[in-house]
Order: sequence, then structure tokens, then C-alpha cells
Amino acid sequence: MGSFTFIGLGLNDEKGMTVEGLEEARHSDIAFAEFYTNIMPNLDIGRLESMIGKKIHIVDRTQVENEGGSRLLEASQAGRVAFLVPGDPMIATTHVSLRLSLSKIGIKTRIVHAASIMSAICGATGLQSYKFGKTVTVPYEEPLPKSVLDTISDNHDRGLHTLLLLDVKSGQDIQLTIWDAAARIMRADPKMQSVLAVGAARVGALDEKMKASKMRTLANEDFGGPPQSIVVVGKLHFVETEALRILWGAQDSDLRDSI
Repeated sequence: MGSFTFIGLGLNDEKGMTVEGLEEARHSDIAFAEFYTNIMPNLDIGRLESMIGKKIHIVDRTQVENEGGSRLLEASQAGRVAFLVPGDPMIATTHVSLRLSLSKIGIKTRIVHAASIMSAICGATGLQSYKFGKTVTVPYEEPLPKSVLDTISDNHDRGLHTLLLLDVKSGQDIQLTIWDAAARIMRADPKMQSVLAVGAARVGALDEKMKASKMRTLANEDFGGPPQSIVVVGKLHFVETEALRILWGAQDSDLRDSI
């Protein structure tokens, strides 16, 4: 019986993988990877294969979800499998399901963690981790689900920040942009125009871009390429206020209602 290791690749490129993750991948009999759950802006498959010393077999959403990960399950019964995943492996619920399927057939699994937007967004923006509420995804396809506005409202009522994950179009390196997501949210609820938010693009990359302003301003800002996300700001601690002002350009008029 073999084994199966979920290995996080981090946020930006192949250098975001930990040393432990690299060692696990090198010692595997076969390596798989998926890139449908998130976009890694500067990842190079050739460099990644050179690092781990073997070919990487890329699987898509259909193979992992609709086919129950059968190809991965079969490989794990024959040897040691490494599964390379953007960010931190278990942020995507599809990978939790895969791990359960492996466990049910007696395959030993483990996780080698790495940075994800869920953990990095706090330090990157200067907002405090314990003040984030429930996270929600803004889907690529319209219309905007009611759950998005409900989540923002529920968190805001408790003074908490809301991380909005922007959906990736399945099978393509295309992601919903900050300006498009902001425009959809404001169309669904015009009051959202005056809410303080932070747009964050390519967190962890050398060319990362962030801006703190009213939502209506984000809807007119060019943040460049993916991946992108938005934080709708709740009640601010004075250190958070300073961070948004000094680091990300928030104006006093932007901050006034959140202090």
C-alpha cells in the first residue's frame, strides 16, 4: 500500500513551497498537480519539475471532483504520491473530499502546509487576523448570490472584516477582477459604494498591488493581473487604521466610518 502527500505551493511561484514539501516531492514515486483552484502568477512548470527531479502530471477539476480522483487513488495504491496544490492544500474543500476518499481505502495521507491568501491577507494588509469573519467567494458567473451580501452584512454587524475570494474560471487562467467584483456588489446593493475595502492583487509577488479606499474607487482601479481578492473592512483598531493609511493610501474620509 502506498501513501499520499498534499503539498502546498504557496502564493506566487515554485519558490513558495517549503523545504519539507520539496523533499517530499523529490522522494515521491509520482507527482501530480492541480492549478484550477487558484492562479499562481509566476509559476513555471519546467522549473518546478527541475526542482523536484521528475515529471509533473497535471489534473483538472473534472478528474479530481467529477471522477472522484480515481487516477490519484489508483496511483496511491501503487506507490508514494505527491500532490502539488496552489496555496495551502486544505483551503479547497475538494481536497478534503479527496483525502477522505483516500482514507476510506486505507491510504495514509499527510499535509505539508504553505502560505495561502487566507493567512497572508492579514499581514499583507495590516489588518489583524482575529478580526476576520466568515470568508465568501464571489463567483465568476452572474448573478451575484445573496450569500455574498449576507456574509458581508453579518460580519460588518459584528465589526469584523470580510475576505472576498474572487472566483477562477474553471480550466483557464482567468479570474474575476477586483473592479468587476466591486461593480457587481454595488449594483446589487448601492449602499456598498461607500464601504471601506482593500483591493489586493498578487499578494506575495514582487509586483503585488494593494489599495484601501471606498468600494466605488476600487471599481475604477486597474490592479493588473491575477490572483486578486477584496477585503471589506469592519471596525478598525488604531493600528489597523494606521496601516491602511500609511501602507495602502486610505484617506481620512475613507477611514472615518470604520474607526
